[in-house]
Amino acid sequence: MRKNFKIFLPVFFISFLLDQISKFLVVKFLSENGSIHIFRYFSLTCVKNKGLLFGIFGNFDIALPIIMCGFFAFAGILFYILKNPKIPNFYLYALGLVEGGIAGNLADRLRIGAVIDFINFHIWPVFNLADAFIVVGVISIIFTQLRGKNASCMFQNR
Repeated sequence: MRKNFKIFLPVFFISFLLDQISKFLVVKFLSENGSIHIFRYFSLTCVKNKGLLFGIFGNFDIALPIIMCGFFAFAGILFYILKNPKIPNFYLYALGLVEGGIAGNLADRLRIGAVIDFINFHIWPVFNLADAFIVVGVISIIFTQLRGKNASCMFQNR
């Protein structure tokens, strides 16, 4: 179990801190709905998202259910790591990213009642690093599961 946390915790803390620092800087240098054009298909755009993914249900008061689901997901991942001492390293990295993303967005919801989004590719809804960490972690787990049990062996220490 200690091995699990030697890998999981640094990934979790780094992803959480990167997310929170990036959001702090965006809020400090951009007004709400302000935007800085970086290049043709990319801008930094400060948006407060009170809804779900991509602002879905943003007009409804769903803060409490979102926060509760976030806490359940966060606790579920911790419980899984505590109860399973032989989790492959690759899954620990992926779960650390997911957990860091969940914590980053939960921190925003608890602190300001919304999530700060700022990455704008103009062909996709605005999102943040926490969202990216969650998506990368979940897709990594799904991809590994689809490839079979031995797919993650290349990521394990030998």
